[in-house]
Amino acid sequence: MSASGAQSLEEYGYQALRNLILGGEIAAGQKLVQEELAQRLGVSRTPLRSAIAALERDGFVVISPRGEATVVTFGPDRIADLFEVRAVLEGLTCRLVAPRLERRHTLYLRSLITSAAPQPGDEDWSAYREADREFHHYLTTLLGNNFLTRQLDAVRDVLRLSLAQGLLRPPAETLQEHIDIIDALEAHDPDKAEQAMLTHIRKTIALMRARADNRPV
Repeated sequence: MSASGAQSLEEYGYQALRNLILGGEIAAGQKLVQEELAQRLGVSRTPLRSAIAALERDGFVVISPRGEATVVTFGPDRIADLFEVRAVLEGLTCRLVAPRLERRHTLYLRSLITSAAPQPGDEDWSAYREADREFHHYLTTLLGNNFLTRQLDAVRDVLRLSLAQGLLRPPAETLQEHIDIIDALEAHDPDKAEQAMLTHIRKTIALMRARADNRPV
């Protein structure tokens, strides 16, 4: 097999395993049995081992000294650490895009988040969760900076392993925070836009730290 062919098998194995983990088909804490996975994915163990090594590098699995790979399990403290990284990167994103954002961009963001906000007493936050995810992703697409985009995508992907519905702060708290971000972006104010995003994400960090310490939240 050519080098390019071997590389494509490694990439296929990586993407396939990553999707199984992110989709919950391989659960947090579950051991990766290479024989079973090789048969399931239809690849040999050599590219599979390379894929698992890449998943360890990207934070999806841990490998023991005995060479056993296990899907990562995140506690509140580790989630909070990832949110710290996310806060800095997304704050920088707002700072960079604020001077050049067009009216159509902020109109989309405002419509996206306000139209998805649940009514008082509505406990179904699924639409709002999706709008929240798209809100942050959309800002990233406006960057035009592939390096920063890749860093953010990597952090968000790992967070998908651990973010349950209970970790989402109520829309009643976060809706105004999103609007504050949009207002700062609309004013083309990089300082206020960055600070608004930092404030938004760091409130979730405080929630995670409190849960880690078993303090009331």
